[in-house]
Amino acid sequence: MHPDRLMLALLFLLVPCLVLKWREETPGAFAVILERLRHECDPANPDADYSRAQSTLPTERKREAIIAECRSTGRGLLPEVRRALALERDAELRGMLCIIAAALGDEAALKEACQEMVWSEHPAVRISAARTLRRLKDRRCVEWYLTALQDGHFVVNGACGTLREKFYPVRSLAQMALQEAVKDGALGRVEVARIRAGIDGRPPYDAEQKRLELEALVREEMRRNSTR
Repeated sequence: MHPDRLMLALLFLLVPCLVLKWREETPGAFAVILERLRHECDPANPDADYSRAQSTLPTERKREAIIAECRSTGRGLLPEVRRALALERDAELRGMLCIIAAALGDEAALKEACQEMVWSEHPAVRISAARTLRRLKDRRCVEWYLTALQDGHFVVNGACGTLREKFYPVRSLAQMALQEAVKDGALGRVEVARIRAGIDGRPPYDAEQKRLELEALVREEMRRNSTR
């Protein structure tokens, strides 16, 4: 084969491969964020293993920090998030990317983030979605919050104390978001009635107040045990 033709044939093969490789890479600072997020979604990560845990795991705090970093960067990050989302195949990581996109103001991702809050099989994804959606204060989330009131994931508060109780993080976030929606006065009477019916029997949960009360009870129990 003539050398020129050989070079031309190689170019036809190499150029598409290089273009595809470039498209698969996530450029810019978001690449570092994406790797951190990928680590949090790794099944081998002990900080995200809910199979045996009955307490809040570090991955929840780390995911919240990642979302906060993306929000502080601003909407300019959104094209890279969308690009990563289009290429990603892992369900948990896709869920987190949808939540980040919604946090950055992507209207198309809002419903997907609501679905992740209710349907994701990963507790950390549901918690991240509930926190992000609560911040957005979008009335379109109301129906999804009502469904999230039935979320089954719980942690056990009380550490090693004798007084222990179940705390449902997604339920609590959904309930607080609904109560805030009613308080803001942006909903109609019918919607308010449905919300009140949905949370009926579930008193407001002030997490900090509950924590302080629980710690006081544990200290009192330890004091009693020490005097016996």
